[in-house]
Amino acid sequence: QLGDTATGPGAADRLELEVQAMYATTCAACETPATADAFDWDAEAGEPVEKRYICHTCGGPQQAPTDEADRALARRYSRGGLNYHFLLERIAAADDPDRAHAEEVLAVYPARTLAAIGAMLVKLEAIPADREIRRLLAGLLVQALDVSTVLAQDRPKVLSVPRRFRERNFWRAFEDGLGVLAGVARPDQSSTLEELLARPDRPAIYAHAGSVRELTGRLPAESVALALSAVPRPNQALWSLSAVWSAWLWGRQTAEALRSGLRRRRYDWAWHARALQRTLAAVKAPLSAAGRVVTLASEAEPGFTSSLLAAGAGAGLQLAGWTLRADTAEAQLAWEKPNQPAGPLSEMAVKRLARDAAEEALVGRAEPTRWSTLHCAAWAALARKQCLPWLAADPLAPINRLLDGVWHDRGTFQRFEATPADDPATGLWYLAEPPAGPGAQLPLSDAVELEVIRRLPEASAVDEVALMQAVYSVFPGARTPGRGLLRACLASYANQQADGSWQPRPEDAAAARVEERDVILENLRALAARCDYETTGDNPLEWWDAKQRGRLVYRFAVLTTAIVSANLLGPALLEGRGFLVLPGGRAGLVEFKLRRDPRLRRALNEQGWSIVKYRHIRRMLTDVFDLTRATLEPALAGDPLEGMQQLVLLK
Repeated sequence: QLGDTATGPGAADRLELEVQAMYATTCAACETPATADAFDWDAEAGEPVEKRYICHTCGGPQQAPTDEADRALARRYSRGGLNYHFLLERIAAADDPDRAHAEEVLAVYPARTLAAIGAMLVKLEAIPADREIRRLLAGLLVQALDVSTVLAQDRPKVLSVPRRFRERNFWRAFEDGLGVLAGVARPDQSSTLEELLARPDRPAIYAHAGSVRELTGRLPAESVALALSAVPRPNQALWSLSAVWSAWLWGRQTAEALRSGLRRRRYDWAWHARALQRTLAAVKAPLSAAGRVVTLASEAEPGFTSSLLAAGAGAGLQLAGWTLRADTAEAQLAWEKPNQPAGPLSEMAVKRLARDAAEEALVGRAEPTRWSTLHCAAWAALARKQCLPWLAADPLAPINRLLDGVWHDRGTFQRFEATPADDPATGLWYLAEPPAGPGAQLPLSDAVELEVIRRLPEASAVDEVALMQAVYSVFPGARTPGRGLLRACLASYANQQADGSWQPRPEDAAAARVEERDVILENLRALAARCDYETTGDNPLEWWDAKQRGRLVYRFAVLTTAIVSANLLGPALLEGRGFLVLPGGRAGLVEFKLRRDPRLRRALNEQGWSIVKYRHIRRMLTDVFDLTRATLEPALAGDPLEGMQQLVLLK
């Protein structure tokens, strides 16, 4: 449609052919003409070295070294051509001080890509002034502009061209944007700002796309019940590119507000805290007495969360609640106007408050935990108690220095898979003296599994998002589980459907699993009799050797869940060998728990426990296994957990 609306019938075909011709190649096997999807470049050699394409004769996708024709075609495009200067001029005029900065940004695009961008922007200019068509095409172009840089695609923070990079076919990137951006159209339920202000007695939602300070200047005092914002994090590459894309698509004047992104090359967390403090201070003015400001942060590493918490405190807001999903680095912070100012605390009191918050987080989770969660818990406690003094010159360093002694307190914390000299983000953190005994908390992974079981219906499918929201409501703040844990629990008890919902498996119904567990216990008694062992107990079932003065040889705990911590972290086995017997469907969840908790791994390897699946116990009862006392232990090790190093049974 880009060409159709521009210059009449056939124009779309002409534009596509023009851009696709820039990526012409031939099949390395049969020499059939083809169009490359991408070229891989060696930056030092200054030429493409590999090509990726689909051949109409040989099929594909194919990958092959480039030939001389490919390299010659690439050399036809340079940074001194008309397209290059056209794009540069749209960002900054020849006498503009930002001209050099604009050239640095253009360096992250191959010359051929710039030629394709220029050709498509010329066509975009010729489209009649239909706002909706321009908006949709601009969305596709932004998506293509984003994926067509030579930067790494894992959110690069700086404009740096790697030694080896991939040049994508820009037309294909443009077409692929349809799959990324297309969705089901839904009615717009938002209101205009004028409608919102005209009916202050009637709640409504207004989505603002401009400056926060410009918006708050138009809002009456105490008129906002809820302000919701996704907070940006420092990203020189993204902000510089955003300025360039805006200028290309809408002109220099439209991009003026983003021009500072071209100049600035260093964004530290103190700078970011100051920028956020000014924005949040503007939001506070129209906030009602009972209103809330909810800030959402992605890529929420400790530096980001501390700058956001310091900024909120500096804006005169008080933290009302928080949550952090550490595995996906997503944070949500809720702010309110304080009822009354808090008095200053001594340095000792501040350290004690932070230490207590970190300890409380670990007690609540009852398992080794990532540094980002503890760090956020400590800073959040200070923000809730209004103990984050705002020092505009350096809003973060004083608190960081104060808390440094807290994190080095070996009497309070221990670390797994790290040394005290390592970066705090290395390894996992836990209490030096964890609570023990009947009053100790269940590890978070086990508590989440039980909650998922409780909320899974026995027959009907459940929506993943709805279930996650329900589970998160039970585990707020520092206890918020990761998305990976929730999905591992779901996958252990249900099958995901085509529509994304989860259908509980019939065999995992509570009654069915209890019945199966009882059958497995009977199977174990039969195996014991076959190998001439006596059994006692119900569950765990103990095997005794009457021939050796009643020695306890084996202990079998038959489980229906993946909750193995009660056995692995319980009292050590004083004699005999322990086996945890569980359904095969729980194996993946057990593996997940073993990977995330070094205590469980250590117990499994050092304290005489092994894991056996139900199906293997049933298999051992068949004639396939010629079971004797000598062959029993090797047979029990015959179906280990996938990907995990099972305990060596033969010594």
